[in-house]
Amino acid sequence: MERAVIHSDLKKQEIQPQPLLEKYLDLMKEDISKILPARSLLDASCPVTGESEVQESFSKLGMDYQVSQTLGNIYLSQRPSMNLLKQFYVESSARKFWLKELWPQTAEVRKEKILLPQLGWAWGFISQYSAEKNLCMAEFLPNHWGYRLAADEIFPNVNYRLIDPLFDTAGTERLVTDLDVSDKIGNESLNAAFLFEALDRSPNPAGLLESVKQSLKPGGLCFVTCLLASGFEVQILGEKSGIFVPPERMNLLSYEGMNMLIKKTGGLEVLEFSTPGVLDIPNVISKLDSVKNSAFFNYLFSLRQDARLVKSFQDFLQLNCLGTFGRLVLRKK
Repeated sequence: MERAVIHSDLKKQEIQPQPLLEKYLDLMKEDISKILPARSLLDASCPVTGESEVQESFSKLGMDYQVSQTLGNIYLSQRPSMNLLKQFYVESSARKFWLKELWPQTAEVRKEKILLPQLGWAWGFISQYSAEKNLCMAEFLPNHWGYRLAADEIFPNVNYRLIDPLFDTAGTERLVTDLDVSDKIGNESLNAAFLFEALDRSPNPAGLLESVKQSLKPGGLCFVTCLLASGFEVQILGEKSGIFVPPERMNLLSYEGMNMLIKKTGGLEVLEFSTPGVLDIPNVISKLDSVKNSAFFNYLFSLRQDARLVKSFQDFLQLNCLGTFGRLVLRKK
């Protein structure tokens, strides 16, 4: 099984400018109270084990997260159904703001430092494992059209579909109107499937992964990116981490939880499981004052003033799958 170590100069401010991020979160909190009242939500237990026992709970933007007892998975304990989630994404003023204002202002950086590198990563595996010329690909639960448009630069002349998109395809810019959009996909019809943080936002991640497996041809590849509850940022900052944005971040599985989900799904071989994120350390540094017993990390990241030490610590996190951003390549047996 492969494990990647990535060096990138990506900075959070480049993709989430603070004024725009604050407005987005304010709008999201208002949308949740209007569109997702508690009476419309479904009770949920751990999305991997089904257990209801928890280590702790906390709230974000008026919605409650639980930390599962056995695997440390973090999940919304009351969540919308898929139909209500789709309604939320279409009606949400926060999501409209993200697509029409935040996205355009950060699109070039996102494309250069996130979209194209991730699609290039996928193409490397596809080139290695697939000999077919007419490739069929699908992206599941996308919340924007960026990957699809960027894919034209990486995957020439392929059939690329969007399955259950979480944005209003009828009300977006002209570039989206010609895209192949569907709410279902045939069994054993895909060479490759993309789950770009789709498991994080799915009301039923186990069901989603099972559907993806069924849609893949034998030997087909599934590319997953996700945020991990076992990552350094989450473990150090806990609920103070800024990555908890419901309902977009509905499930944050731990390293163990993700492996258990794959094992329970069955029929999938893990070719790569990496945590090549570069924002864990900067995000922790930005909130060190709120961390209990932070003297060691304050010494490590601030007082020591050794860039090589910080880099080696980041490499350590990546080499041992201790980062918060995860990526996986799964192959259908």
